[in-house]
Amino acid sequence: MPWSEIQQKHLSIWPHFTGTLSMIGSGLIIHQVLRSPKNRKRVYHRLLLAMSICDFNTSFWYFLSTWPIPAGTSNVFAPSGTQASCTAQGFFIQCGIATPLYNAALAFYYLLTIRYQWREKRMKKAERYLLAVPLVWASGTSLAALGMTLLNNANLWCWISSVPLGCKGSLRNDGVNDCERGNNQWIYRWIFFYGPLWAAILLSGVSMLLTYLSVAQTEKASSKWKNNDTFKYEPTDSALRKKKEKEESDRKHSKQVSSQAFYYLMAFFFSWTPATLTRLIQMVWYKTYYPLILLMAIFTPMQGFLNYLVYMRPRWLAYRKRHPEWGRCMAFAMIFRGEFHKNTESTNVRPTNGTSQETRGKMFSTVRGRRFSRKSSVSSGAGRSSIDMSASIVPEEHKEEEHPFEDVEEHKEEERPFEDVDPEVTLGSGEQKEEKSPDVEDGTSVVAKSSLRSSFRVLEENPLDEDKKVHFENEDGEVVQ
Repeated sequence: MPWSEIQQKHLSIWPHFTGTLSMIGSGLIIHQVLRSPKNRKRVYHRLLLAMSICDFNTSFWYFLSTWPIPAGTSNVFAPSGTQASCTAQGFFIQCGIATPLYNAALAFYYLLTIRYQWREKRMKKAERYLLAVPLVWASGTSLAALGMTLLNNANLWCWISSVPLGCKGSLRNDGVNDCERGNNQWIYRWIFFYGPLWAAILLSGVSMLLTYLSVAQTEKASSKWKNNDTFKYEPTDSALRKKKEKEESDRKHSKQVSSQAFYYLMAFFFSWTPATLTRLIQMVWYKTYYPLILLMAIFTPMQGFLNYLVYMRPRWLAYRKRHPEWGRCMAFAMIFRGEFHKNTESTNVRPTNGTSQETRGKMFSTVRGRRFSRKSSVSSGAGRSSIDMSASIVPEEHKEEEHPFEDVEEHKEEERPFEDVDPEVTLGSGEQKEEKSPDVEDGTSVVAKSSLRSSFRVLEENPLDEDKKVHFENEDGEVVQ
């Protein structure tokens, strides 16, 4: 039935906004996956990447709305194209069937990883089929529709339709084709698009149900284990405790992943339910209802944006947990502008600009003193003298700070500059002779004797003043200066 002018405007304008939102959402997912080498290597993110690329393409053609429809078409607001532009729009919108098929592949991925415990290595063997089947079906049906001249004006945009719109086709007109283009278009809509669409929805629903039952069974077993005294373990049993903690961590992770899969499925339903109901009523009762058509114009182009909301949901929950004082919208706004990544980096254990130099300096002093003490300590009095000297180097406040960084790896990296430094050479106490022999004479190590001879040589070359000379006993008990 013909719509009023204001209704035509609403049907034409809404896809411009929702298509733009969908392109933004899909583009952000593409950016998030491609910028991370780790994400690019995982099957889950590659499936999400393929789905987002297809949705970005389809959303662009939904965004064009009625513009590609041939100019002068009645009951359509702002048609500005030709039959060629209309055919191109219809071709790429039909290619959009790949998006719901990738949704089903993603739900199947969740089922295999959660219920059947498939690991990444095994999933990569099935990845080729999960990626190829949607593309093959989408490209094949689009080419078939192009060859059968099925791509025409469908009021909201160009897709599988007939010219003129009211023609019945040969199957409904006793074998007489009364259509100029798009003969029996209604059956091809269901074969090429809505049949696979609802097969994908059914597969996603079954996969989601099996995943949920698996998680519920795991939850039940975990609850039974917690309430059974027979299986309780002592805190001192570290091996069993670690095993149970890992099982608990895996259980929580599976629950979170199943929740994520559920929300992807809801975005799927939300986008395609109005369109499916509209086409079903058209096929059975030959009627259309404006409210359903309007919901179809709003939500069908919107799946990319809904997928982005689901994709960002774990990050949003983490941000809300860290900043409970912020509202829901504010948390999402901060994530959207990239502030979340900055806050994540600021909570890293590595020192930041304001305190890094002071903390790093303390660590240098600590490591230096510790190295000196370890290398200079010997079994004789010279060893005790070296320890006293190291105590004068490292202030008390630095001795207590054994690990100024919580990040062990960085602590190890910062120790490296001091590994090859001889503390006696650094202090200017003479050249140390390295003795590889492990022999010991009179209870004094060879290294200690070598260090003592080096000190004598330095005193001979640079004699001290009379008032600065130090008296002490040598290894034979004689008093020397």
